Amino acid sequence: MSATPSDFAWRMRGRLFRAIRERGATPTPSELAAGLRVPLERVTRALESLAAAHVLVLDSAGSVLMAHPFAGARTGFRVETPSGSYWANCAWDALAIPLLLGTDGVTPTRCPGTGEAFDLAVRAGRVGPAEAVVRFPVPARRFWDDIHFT
Repeated sequence: MSATPSDFAWRMRGRLFRAIRERGATPTPSELAAGLRVPLERVTRALESLAAAHVLVLDSAGSVLMAHPFAGARTGFRVETPSGSYWANCAWDALAIPLLLGTDGVTPTRCPGTGEAFDLAVRAGRVGPAEAVVRFPVPARRFWDDIHFT
């Protein structure tokens, strides 16, 4: 496997993100292969190279688990936008999704300290509520040490 993802891998990543945006869910490797009209093995190699480069995270079966900021599985962060609903990996990603899509978005959540419910929101490009704090359990430089924990 190449240390740097191929041009095909980057094009496939674009296809992956468009599919997530359009359907609110991560396509399977087989769906990517069918959509790109290439053998599944080529998609598998491309996904593995993107994972090795920390562009995305695969699960044990080789499917996309995280295509930051999108989650490939249900999480505690469901982002609702005018154009669709998406799963985010964490609070940070829940803010990133509407900003990436250029739209407003709301993620119902709870304060981990008090249990109080509130909406983490992006409205007109501004993040709120102003008093909300997103805490990271490890420094950003260590996120990939255990990306599932972070």
